[in-house]
Amino acid sequence: MESKRPEPQLSLQPFDPEVFQRVWQRVMPDQAHSPIAVDVDGAGTPRPAVPALSHVPTEEEPLPCLGDSSRRYLSAIQEAMGETQELSRAMQSLARRCPPRQARTLSALAGDLQLEQRRLSAAYFLIAGERYTPRTAGSVLSSPVDMALRTLFRRFLRRAGQVRSCAREMEDPCLCQLFQDLGDGAEDCAARLRLLLEGM
Repeated sequence: MESKRPEPQLSLQPFDPEVFQRVWQRVMPDQAHSPIAVDVDGAGTPRPAVPALSHVPTEEEPLPCLGDSSRRYLSAIQEAMGETQELSRAMQSLARRCPPRQARTLSALAGDLQLEQRRLSAAYFLIAGERYTPRTAGSVLSSPVDMALRTLFRRFLRRAGQVRSCAREMEDPCLCQLFQDLGDGAEDCAARLRLLLEGM
């Protein structure tokens, strides 16, 4: 005779707010950027989650994020898009000249840059209401592989500093975060290129 496993019981009892708060702190440690605000009243009973945005702008008010007031940053976005496209093409070109292990790493980095390009393109479109495509042809590095990796390493470190400097001057919180992410990504690319050189 087969023994049946008991069906899991669903409870309609309220969840434990302390457990929820601990889990939520692990999932979203930076509560300032949390998409929801969970509040617990004095009795320990959780109140319904509400959007963290306390004020929704009307049609007449400028949007605080990626709105018309951010048009002054369009040239910075265009510049970042052009450089991102150049770096991506340089990575793809160099990957074709490398052994398989290095080629995989360079192709993955080029893929990361293409994701960054899409994020920049979306931000540009949300601000300007039109698409922008960089007209850069892209750079082909014809130097030996190790020298090309050195050149890219230096370019990524410079890029990290430049985009972080732009981020500090931006009043648009969405663009500020995007450019900080670009700086982190550039620093990560430089570190991975250094590892490639260390393995050669």
